[in-house]
Amino acid sequence: MNTTNDTPAITPQSTVQENQWNQEKAQRLDAYMAQYGQQHNMDFQKYDGSTPMPIDCEYPEFDITKLWSDREATIGYSQDGANKYDYNTVAIYNHYAGNRLSQFHDTYWFTIHNNQPVVLEDSTTNGGTVWLNNINDLSQWGYYVNNTKNFQAAFTQILNNAPLYNFEDHGNYAWLDEHSLNNDGQLNLKGWHATNDALNKKYHYSIILDGKTHREIARQNITNSSIERKDVKAVYDIYNAEKSGFDVTFNIANSLANATSIQLVDRYTDDPAGNGDATDYWFAPFTIEHGNYGSLDNVSIEKNQLHLAGWHASNSTANKKYHYIIIVDNTNNNRELIRIRLSNNVSRPDVAKVLPSVYHADQSGFDTYVKLTNFNFNHQLQVIDRYTDDPSGNGNAADYWYSSFGGQTTNQGWLDNINFSDGQHLTVSGWHANDVTNYEQEHFVILFDSTSNQQVAVVQAKAVRRPDVAKVYPRVKTAINSGFQATFDLTKSKLIAGHSYAIVSRYSTATDGNGDQGAYTDYWFRPNLLTTKAHYFDKVQMTKDGLQVVGWAVDDSSINRANAYLIILNNGKEITRQRLLLTSRPDVARVYPSAYNSLNSGFDTLVKFDPQLVTGQLQVLVRFTNDPAGNGNYSDQISTSYNSNVGNFDQIDITNTTLTVSGWHATDQSNKQPYQYLIALGENGQELYRWQIKDRNLKRLDVLNAVPYILNSSNSGYQLSVSIPNEIQHHTVRFIHRYTDDPNGNGNYSDIYSNSVMVNNLMRTPIDFRQSSEYAPYPNINQLKNFWINVKIGQNRVYMMDGNNVAYTMYCTAGRYVNGVSLTPTGTYYVQPERGNIFEWANHWTSWKDHGVYLFHSVVFDQPWHDHQYDLNQAKLLGVSTGSHGCIRLSVPDAYWIQHNVPAGTKVVIEN
Repeated sequence: MNTTNDTPAITPQSTVQENQWNQEKAQRLDAYMAQYGQQHNMDFQKYDGSTPMPIDCEYPEFDITKLWSDREATIGYSQDGANKYDYNTVAIYNHYAGNRLSQFHDTYWFTIHNNQPVVLEDSTTNGGTVWLNNINDLSQWGYYVNNTKNFQAAFTQILNNAPLYNFEDHGNYAWLDEHSLNNDGQLNLKGWHATNDALNKKYHYSIILDGKTHREIARQNITNSSIERKDVKAVYDIYNAEKSGFDVTFNIANSLANATSIQLVDRYTDDPAGNGDATDYWFAPFTIEHGNYGSLDNVSIEKNQLHLAGWHASNSTANKKYHYIIIVDNTNNNRELIRIRLSNNVSRPDVAKVLPSVYHADQSGFDTYVKLTNFNFNHQLQVIDRYTDDPSGNGNAADYWYSSFGGQTTNQGWLDNINFSDGQHLTVSGWHANDVTNYEQEHFVILFDSTSNQQVAVVQAKAVRRPDVAKVYPRVKTAINSGFQATFDLTKSKLIAGHSYAIVSRYSTATDGNGDQGAYTDYWFRPNLLTTKAHYFDKVQMTKDGLQVVGWAVDDSSINRANAYLIILNNGKEITRQRLLLTSRPDVARVYPSAYNSLNSGFDTLVKFDPQLVTGQLQVLVRFTNDPAGNGNYSDQISTSYNSNVGNFDQIDITNTTLTVSGWHATDQSNKQPYQYLIALGENGQELYRWQIKDRNLKRLDVLNAVPYILNSSNSGYQLSVSIPNEIQHHTVRFIHRYTDDPNGNGNYSDIYSNSVMVNNLMRTPIDFRQSSEYAPYPNINQLKNFWINVKIGQNRVYMMDGNNVAYTMYCTAGRYVNGVSLTPTGTYYVQPERGNIFEWANHWTSWKDHGVYLFHSVVFDQPWHDHQYDLNQAKLLGVSTGSHGCIRLSVPDAYWIQHNVPAGTKVVIEN
């Protein structure tokens, strides 16, 4: 066995043709032997066919000459090479290697055996039988055989009239010019193999082996397919170099899957089967392309099926005839979703052009549709292309895992608008952003009853561009087209008041129904309860014929309660009711688009009844009911309470002699109570005086705007100017404005009251610490029913109280504030027995706490014990500001009155 070297290569042919020996050939052989002897310092003597050669007696002696490896063969001399013997000798050449003629001779017999040239050698030196040996015999015994080989080669060329070559070149030369593998597993090998050892090895084989295991894959007899290689002959003058080329093709499809490399052995042999005595050339192994290539060209949804197209090419697929597409869910632990056996591959000449040496690359394509069962495109899904030897798709497999698709986790949405307003349709708009729309391209919007857990209606969504959403979610590639609008026909769908309804945006691969027959992704918007109730009265005005009401009311329950009513209540009891014919209110629909039938929520109606029936609190009730009579199953909304008797004293001006009063008074009883009076009540609620108002029923549009719900409010004004009678002078009074049906001011009446008013105020101004605080006399305590004293620190006042009424008011100065707290303690105390005309700092003191510590007393002296000499700066604080150390300073007469008139045990309440 010889291995490659750096020399270009050749393949010999060793077939020897049958031919006759003649004089010309004998002369060529003589010339060759002479030249060979000169080159190798050898002298050759030739047998002429008759004169014995001087080798050990007579030589040759054919009778005693035998072939070692074929002892029964006959050997004789044949001048023309005719087949007279088994071995027909045409020439004998002898060379002496010793120092005398018979010693160490090498005699070469040139014979023709079965029309083939055979050179035999005789080295016999011991007499007796002459034994001839062929090359194999010599090689077996370890003899030097190069001369015999060279002579054999030259003899073969001469016998075949072929040119001679360099028989001494015993190299083994070859070169693999090209190897290529096509898509069908056809391996083409081109090159040459030349060696002198090919002589007499007439069979030429190419053998391919697994380059790793050296296991034979295939062999071909290329004896009759030699390729002319003049280029090889020009470089190597050896046997059959000009015919040393080969171009052979093997089908290795069944071996491609497992063989990682191929090794070519080029063989010359004497065995027709390609074995026997052989001369091999082992070329260096070359790698078989074992890359695994593929591309998923298309992943799309068509008619609720997943459309997959692409290709997968690898020599590993060559012995795997079953082709599968498998889809797994990466997110769910690579759970297999589906597998499909492909029966026909798709032609891909583009792939074959790029991968010419990959098995069936030209048929590596696939184009298939997959039913979308249990698919979730929010998960990462992966397609596997598999070739396998197992009909079920398992077994020994060659897989290609394509890049995952799907798995976008962003699922965001917003419902911008819900519009129920026309009562016939539900229109919704918003956006739903999710890149799952690359696969789930059908968009449904579903109206779902969350209360009863069932679908109500479904419509196809209208797409709307949303660049605002794309700006917020830049990673969601399809966000720009995430907007939608959908309208449901409510005449075909029964909604139930009080139920909760959700809007569901669904992306699906299915085109029919609600999309649930395909892979789908939902976004559930916040449920909307059909509980909206709202109303507003734009106008509530009482007329002589009844109440004019203008406004609107929405109530989601009106879906199932189509009858609208207005009901008028007095103090919670129904006066009357009236059915409403609702009218268009686009303004309400804009504010309450999600309220059912808000577009048709308006009303403008006169509810007829006698206004005098309203004697207290008026209320307006809006009712939606399933009963045409206004009862049955209903939903109510009620207004605030409207007081049917209200008024205001706009002006109460009092001079020393004149009282002027003006204002307004509105009552639903005004038609039946035509007389108006002003009545003055004293401190104890007793009537002091009354005046009939003549200047009445004055125009008051401001009152009409404020209380239109009261009859005649537009003419509710009055005014009165009179001299002050002595009965009310210097009294704290409350005024009553009265409507009455009695000319004298009694009978049936409707009154309103003013706040307390001081008629010509009794408090002395300016304040004088030497005088009492009021012009009025001090009260007679014995005549008061519940006398107590109330000190208001912040008001700088002391009130002599009779129950809840003020009997007398005194100016005071209480304890100054330190850190927000007065030095006068607050709380409830009682007048104590201790009292006197003078102490160190003031006159007329009376104790109310701690027995002589906290006192009522006069303003303070300018210095201690300086009786009746008062500090004028401190006196200026009286009735104006705080400033004491805790006692309560009073005017001198007020302090004197308390000292001499207020008994011990009188309650004193001190407040800030």
